[in-house]
Amino acid sequence: MALSRRAFLILLAGTGLSAPVALAGPPNGTFALAGTVYPGRGTPLPGHAVLVRRGRIEGLVRARTVSDRPVVAPENGSILPGVINAHCHNLYTVRDRRERWLDHGVTAIGDAGSPLKFLPALLNSPSGQTASASACGPMLCPPGGYPLPVHSPEHALAVTSPDEGSDAVRKLADLGATRIKIAFEPGTLPGPWPLFDQATAMAICDTAHRLGLAVRCHVEDLSGLEPALNAGADCIEHVPYRWHEHGIIRPILDPDGIPVPHYQRLLERMALDGVTMTPTLDVFTRTPWNGPSLFEPVRAFHALGGRIALGNDFPYRRTDAGMPVREMRLLAKAGLGQSAVIEAATATAAQVCGFRHRGRIAPGMAADLLAVGGAPSPDALQDPVHVVKDGVFIR
Repeated sequence: MALSRRAFLILLAGTGLSAPVALAGPPNGTFALAGTVYPGRGTPLPGHAVLVRRGRIEGLVRARTVSDRPVVAPENGSILPGVINAHCHNLYTVRDRRERWLDHGVTAIGDAGSPLKFLPALLNSPSGQTASASACGPMLCPPGGYPLPVHSPEHALAVTSPDEGSDAVRKLADLGATRIKIAFEPGTLPGPWPLFDQATAMAICDTAHRLGLAVRCHVEDLSGLEPALNAGADCIEHVPYRWHEHGIIRPILDPDGIPVPHYQRLLERMALDGVTMTPTLDVFTRTPWNGPSLFEPVRAFHALGGRIALGNDFPYRRTDAGMPVREMRLLAKAGLGQSAVIEAATATAAQVCGFRHRGRIAPGMAADLLAVGGAPSPDALQDPVHVVKDGVFIR
């Protein structure tokens, strides 16, 4: 495999060489990636090296101390965890996830709802060969509730009681689901869609938590946010950008352009309770709702210390596969700095998806890594120098 011309591959083996020695190909098995290391959460570390052995991160040390393995050191390079798109759909095959995501530096994806029949294929992630996948399977909903009004019946499992909700969670867990998905979504039609009663929603969340599964909850309307939090949802999918209450359309922003007090209190509660948000700004900026009602709640939540995950809701509304640079830029527009965007695309996205060994650079984590020339801006991430998956050089 030819290496990028922008990269320097140097071999440090205690030889005292004064000039870089080019390697014939990418190192295999045991190596280091050196540059400014962005660990996924925390302060960037200039002049450090990520030590890799047998597909795992062995350590993080000062680059000049490495003497037992090849060191891959892109010129003026930055090293960060592989990007994770925490909210996407329709990526069932190994080939799809390799060609449309991994080859571009997205080392893992979170499928946020799919028909049950695709669950085995989605969870087939051979080490070092494709983007890893987290999967919810079909969404749990009340009869007639979202997603049934807009998606095929295969995308939902309707439950009518707390017992049925608990049984459905156990069934999905037994089949390999790594997250559970529900919704509190009344829609925008004159007649609202059915919503879960609180007892059923709480039974779903409680059962999921007992099984070690977090619950992702679709919420576009502010009226659904409080019941979702009361039920025990762990992540709010999308950003609530409208408010229909008893047939009345209410503003979510006050005259100064900040979230109204009710919304602000719920955002504070989310931040305090550690509930994350995956805003999916990319998909909604392609709608008539594009504007402050999307960005200001994200800005306020981030200012409160709330954790935000990156996901672009591919493939809806012509969102793109590959590196989700548009979502990164939109998160920056909503007030997230460079390090916060990286955290949203790595450590927090991993948390939302349930990837316990991905999304951060730390000993014992899977060696899913990117190397870029210069600072890890969206432009640089769009064309990474190196992509490493489970310790294997993809490019």
